[in-house]
Amino acid sequence: MPGALGAIEYKPSDWKGNVSTYWKDTDGIDPGVAGCHIGVTKHGRSNGRFFGEACQSTQTLIESNPDAGVVHAHMNDLGHPDTFDCKAWCVGAKHATAGVCKVVAGPAPCARSAQCECN
Repeated sequence: MPGALGAIEYKPSDWKGNVSTYWKDTDGIDPGVAGCHIGVTKHGRSNGRFFGEACQSTQTLIESNPDAGVVHAHMNDLGHPDTFDCKAWCVGAKHATAGVCKVVAGPAPCARSAQCECN
């Protein structure tokens, strides 16, 4: 995918330690859409945990994954979101001339999220 920089390790602010936790993502891997990563049980029921996508800088988006709605495990409660260069993603995927990472309102339950905004 254009602009892909690779995955990073993410430790949630309410880190649970050496346990496997389960999550699902609202948007899958789509840098142009603000997403929310929602904590769930192994069977997909919400457990009250969540975090939105974020800007690592004005240029770099932290994009949660995998596909939308897929329940997946985080070993040791650590996630591995993808990062994207928004300018490169916008130019390559949207045929724009530029792009930046922008903090925006997220989908419920995330009040804040982020996305690549293309010019």
